Amino acid sequence: MVDYVDLQYAMILSSRLDKFKVKSTNPYKINFRCPICGDSQKSRTKSRGWLLEKENSFHYFCHNCGVSQQFRTFLKNVDSMSYNDYVTEKYVNNMKSEKKESPLDNLKSEGPKFKPGNHLKSIKKISQLLPSHPVKAYIDSRKIPPAQHYRLYYAPKFKTWINSIIPNKLDMKGKDEPRLIMPFFDEEGNLFGVSARGFDPNGMRYITIMFQDRQKIFGLDKVDFNKKYYVLEGAIDSLFLPNAIAMAGADGNVNGLKNVENAVFVFDAEPRNKEIHKRIEKIIRAGHSVCIWPSNIDGKDVNEMVLNGVTNIEEIIRKNTYKGLEANLKLMSWRKT
Repeated sequence: MVDYVDLQYAMILSSRLDKFKVKSTNPYKINFRCPICGDSQKSRTKSRGWLLEKENSFHYFCHNCGVSQQFRTFLKNVDSMSYNDYVTEKYVNNMKSEKKESPLDNLKSEGPKFKPGNHLKSIKKISQLLPSHPVKAYIDSRKIPPAQHYRLYYAPKFKTWINSIIPNKLDMKGKDEPRLIMPFFDEEGNLFGVSARGFDPNGMRYITIMFQDRQKIFGLDKVDFNKKYYVLEGAIDSLFLPNAIAMAGADGNVNGLKNVENAVFVFDAEPRNKEIHKRIEKIIRAGHSVCIWPSNIDGKDVNEMVLNGVTNIEEIIRKNTYKGLEANLKLMSWRKT
């Protein structure tokens, strides 16, 4: 994971450079016109300078002039004033992180215990991040409605943060990576778990940590069970629909849902996925309403549909909601798509 000070100064510097942009599929790939060679003097559209993650920092490389430098060197050459502040902040940060050994360090705990408290105060909401922040840019690239950004959080050091809540919960071996946090709140607004999405395409995409032994449902603090509500598989997908929740695992277990007669279950649009077939069949047998997506829908889930330009998602769901015998017939047809 990129050191926070390096990330901060990389974003400050990059935002001042021409043609600056963050790679939407990886928030730790930053692109701009090379300030050393200027890229092509004939075309202002060329931008071949890159800051890429390497050994917990950024490394600069230009595909035009071939310059390859550590971020520290690049910053010194391009912005000497910021470099002086950077060196000072790195020194202060390293001093704070040093830990003096205590006689209590070697004592064995009886096991991880949950520490009650508002632990989300120690990390930031996506709505609090600067527009230039790579994770904010990533959320924007997913077209998640800005009005929903406050419901998502960013933990720059996920393992450290979780271990501050449940001591020794996660092994600190290896790098401490950043993650997008989707908190599980109960109807009174009490935090009882989190789902955390990673940004490393080669790493574990989702990690779920529960602070209480209860069903993994995202959105209980926002849903009105007395009205029609939607039950989706993914927390991010639920942000695109009004009065929606998400059930992590999405196995069709409705225990924990109130007024389930008002629910419309919306599974991913994967007609060849046998596991989804089973989940839909379970919902139909229980007599509940389920969305059977039209065969020509462009996208395997709600977020992907939005990215592909599909509009009026709620209307499409409404027109393709079924139950009972009709739902079974639609499912039989859909699974042959």
